[in-house]
Amino acid sequence: MELTFSLQRHHINKLPPPDIEDVKSKWPFLFIPRYIYAHFELLTDINVPRSLELSMEECGRAITEYFRGRPTYKDVKDILSNGEDNEMALRIVQLLMAHFGEDITGFILFTDGSATAADDVQATLRLPASPRLILPVSGATGQVTIKGWMITLEGRVISEGITPTFLTELAAMFAIYYILNVQYQDEAACTLVFIQRRFIGINPERGTKAKRGKVVSKKKGVIVQKKSSAVNTHVAMLLKKLLDFEWNFI
Repeated sequence: MELTFSLQRHHINKLPPPDIEDVKSKWPFLFIPRYIYAHFELLTDINVPRSLELSMEECGRAITEYFRGRPTYKDVKDILSNGEDNEMALRIVQLLMAHFGEDITGFILFTDGSATAADDVQATLRLPASPRLILPVSGATGQVTIKGWMITLEGRVISEGITPTFLTELAAMFAIYYILNVQYQDEAACTLVFIQRRFIGINPERGTKAKRGKVVSKKKGVIVQKKSSAVNTHVAMLLKKLLDFEWNFI
């Protein structure tokens, strides 16, 4: 896979972009976690599982306490009231999505723990074209046990595995956006940009993987293409507030 890295990039970067099944048929190993992480590291020089792990150790508890001090957020209160049994990384993703007003289903779909096969998931869930992380779970609320994971794209399961922590599943999911040149879906764009910048350390001055949506022009009153900015305003504001909070928290 290392020797053929340039061939993989050439195939993925073709215009028009190849169908995901075409990529998978030519590079099946690319959709196995070990090679997802390796390809991402060759592409970005970042060990994505390690980067996420270090970030959670460094600021995970501080982020949780930041939101705990804002009881006016109803969804945040519900998430924190579920107890400490949920993994910190999963809880933080839920907190971020609640803060940004993004529904968890825009990024993660939970399904019954018995649905551990790709065919079962594709038959029982309506899978969107944009990426989703599928988590088969069992147990009561607050004591959820994750039975495995799947990544879906273009309405089908493209990768799956059984790993011990949500962190490794999140790492594989995040890497897929870069490996396959996929934009962040609107439903989870703020959360993904936050993860990219705060946890992974990818901070470009220009450009974004979030889609450029359309807004109503205040001057003309017509729908226009939203201007691209280096950092989403909501994300930048939260990053600044968290930085200030972490200094005091330490």
